[in-house]
Amino acid sequence: MSDKVLHCSHCGNKTLMKLVAEHELNDQDHIYERWSADPVHSFYWFSHWKLYLCPVCKNVSLIRLSGDSEDIGPRGEPIITETTLYPPYSIENKYIPTPVGTAFEAALKVRHLEGAVCVLALRRALEKLCKHEGAEGKDLFNKLKNLQDKGKLPPIMDDIAFILRIEGNSAAHADDVEFDTNTVNQLIDFTQTILDYMYTLPNKIKAAQTRIAEIAERDRELKSGAISGAAE
Repeated sequence: MSDKVLHCSHCGNKTLMKLVAEHELNDQDHIYERWSADPVHSFYWFSHWKLYLCPVCKNVSLIRLSGDSEDIGPRGEPIITETTLYPPYSIENKYIPTPVGTAFEAALKVRHLEGAVCVLALRRALEKLCKHEGAEGKDLFNKLKNLQDKGKLPPIMDDIAFILRIEGNSAAHADDVEFDTNTVNQLIDFTQTILDYMYTLPNKIKAAQTRIAEIAERDRELKSGAISGAAE
């Protein structure tokens, strides 16, 4: 087992965490064609789960390392994706612009420490998003509305943005409002929904389309080679 320095999303500390459990799963699948007894293409994938214990707050974090034979680097090395499964709030930084992702991560770090500070950080993340997308408007609400008018956000996001703006104003102006855990978690969910729609979902769709096209091209080449060999 190997301990690791991690950021604890429960208490906000970055510390050396003890690896208390782990499990690995490897699997594969094959594609066959009627003209071949051997598979024309094979897929391999793996998942490795690691459970870490924070020495500060005594809570655990569950991390999954995953990869597959289709997602490889320029030298053929597997690309390993690390995902925090628990606590449930994390983002895929590889899809989200760095300033936006950094601001959102800052909000996640303090969500259990101070609700109002977390809400302010969420608002800052949306401000960073608007700046990155070149949104126009005198305030956050109008900037998000501008993104909707440009077709970058669907109409329902307008309602989510309105809620975030009102709660953000309350936190910024020191209004006598208590931001309990449920409220903070809901606002985090809303913000993550916007980030997923803007960045994560389009990139995942594009990656899936690229993978399907590559597999189809590979299958065409294999089939063509098999037919040429049979003709000889």
